[in-house]
Formats: sequence, structure tokens, C-alpha cells
Amino acid sequence: MLENQIVQKSSDLSGINANAESPVKESGKIYFDPQQAISEFEAESQTEKEAPVQDPRVAKFIQNARLLMKHKEYSLAMNLLRQASNVDSKNPATLQLLASCLETTSRLDEALVARKTLAQVDYNFENMCRYATMLYKVGRDQEALDKYFEALAILTEENDYLFEVYKNMGNIFVRQGDFDAAEEYYNKAYTMNSQSDILLVNFGTLEVQRNDFDKSLYCFRKAVEINPENDKAWVGLAMVHNQFGDSDLAWANIESALDINPQNRTAVHLAANWGLRDGKLQKAIEALQSYLASVEEDEDMSLVLINLFCSAGQVDKALIEMERVLLWNPDHKEVRELKKKILHSQKVA
Repeated sequence: MLENQIVQKSSDLSGINANAESPVKESGKIYFDPQQAISEFEAESQTEKEAPVQDPRVAKFIQNARLLMKHKEYSLAMNLLRQASNVDSKNPATLQLLASCLETTSRLDEALVARKTLAQVDYNFENMCRYATMLYKVGRDQEALDKYFEALAILTEENDYLFEVYKNMGNIFVRQGDFDAAEEYYNKAYTMNSQSDILLVNFGTLEVQRNDFDKSLYCFRKAVEINPENDKAWVGLAMVHNQFGDSDLAWANIESALDINPQNRTAVHLAANWGLRDGKLQKAIEALQSYLASVEEDEDMSLVLINLFCSAGQVDKALIEMERVLLWNPDHKEVRELKKKILHSQKVA
């Protein structure tokens, strides 16, 4: 599907899906009171998205937990949700909020338990999908794929979550090396949302894996057109332009990525490698320093910075970075040996 578009002229692409019909639901009621319309709309939305709560004690806990979550007080919200669980451990609304809290606070293993339990007590497409997505996030790809297939088997009508399902399934197939299956599911996702810059980056990455750099260039460019702030798309462009031998344009793309997100590890690593290759050591050093200042610990990237400092003749700074690494890992033999050699050479000099 996307492949068919790539071979077309760019002028032909702007009209894709332009004539697609968008179904319009007729309103079942005409409101003369705006407040009534708003309140009934909110009530209908809650009915669709929120599981019913029977016990009034649980309802109160959930109401207050939602308020706390709205104000990002996740720890306090989880305390209330645990109390709600003590009253009714299998309440879907409680499990849904608890899983959301745990995901937001990066407690993914605990969130996985909550998602699994929710999928068991309230077995439906969306809960199965969210359980599968948690498996995907913690790196259990095959289990995630199995659960996505199970969710699709019980799907009875179109669902907004389908796009995410197809996209993630495509990502799993890429990691498994099944590029044809990855393309199939990316195309399914594309039919649902052709304007997703994230999906286009995934398409571009797939084509890089296939060594089809013309197609990958198209995908990354399209992603940047849709969202100029997508740092991963800029990194993709940088890699492709570097492959084509255009180092100046590759550097410009990497700098764009780092301006948007200095914590993009791939961009920083490419800057380090290219800095050594192209004699742009200071640019590479600055990128690494900015990255390391924003992360708690990254031993591998610290070693890259040490290498850059040594290559640039900035031995004192290299020694300081070595001390940082040894604080994290006092038994790092490679760094200890390098430190001894540098100190010995300074004494001899």
C-alpha cells in the first residue's frame, strides 16, 4: 500500500484519501439547553469508557483517585486504589486506574500484573490489547504477539485501538526479522491513519533493514513533513544521507535531531562515530556531554566520551569522566587500566 505510493510522483501523493468518505452519525436529539447537552455527553462518554462501580465505598475511592491522578499525585492515588482493591479485588474500574498509575510511574512489571488481571476479569478486545501492549513494552514480544492475535479474534467492530495494535505487531515482526509480515501489519495501520509520523518512521526503519534506502528516504521525509519535531525521523534521514555519501546533509539532520531531543541516544552515538571519522570531535563531545548531563547513568556512552576526550588530547577531562565511571562501577577493569596508563604517561612526560 505505502509501497505503491512511493513509486508515484510527489504531486500525486497529496490527493491520497482526499475523496474518502467520512461517516457522519445523525444526532438523535436536538438540545436547546447547552448545559444539558454537555452533561449528557459527559455521562455517555463515561458509560463507554469507564467500567461500572457497584460498591459505594469503591466508587468514592475511585472518584478521589481520579482527581489525584488529574493533578499527577500518583502515589496518593495508588494508596486509594489499593484500599478500593481491598474491598473488591476484581473491580475493572479499579484495575484500569491502577494499571494506568503504574504505567505512568514506570512500574511496568506491576502494571503488567494489573493488565493481566483486568483482561481476565473483564475479557474484551481493548483490555486484551492493553495487556498485549504491556507485554510488548517489557520486551516479551512473542507473548505480546500471541495476545494481539487473541484480541483480534474477539474483535466484533472497528476500534480506535486497532491502529496501535497493527503498528506494534509490525514492530515485533521487524525485530523478529519477518519483514514481509511487518509490512503487512504496517500497511493495515496505514489504512487507519496515513498521517502518523511515528508509523512512517517505522516504515522507514523497515526499509533500512531491507537496504532499500530510496523508500526509507521517502518515509523519513514524509514523517518530517507531518511532524518536524520528530527527532527519530531526523535520525533516519541522517542515516540514509550518510549511506548516500552526503555527510554534510547527514550532519545537518543529526543536529536537527539533537536540537529537538538531546537525549536521543542513537543520534548522540552517530554524532560520536561521525565526529571521529570527520574530525568534528568538539561537536561530538558537546553532544555526549549534553546527553550525559540529562541521564542518571550510561556507562557505555561515558566510555565513548572518554575515547573522544583522549582523541582530542583533552586528557584531564578524560580522567574526570573515568572517575565518574568508576563511581558507578569500581571494578571496571578497562577503565582502571586506561587510567593507569594515562597517569603513567603523564609522570614519564
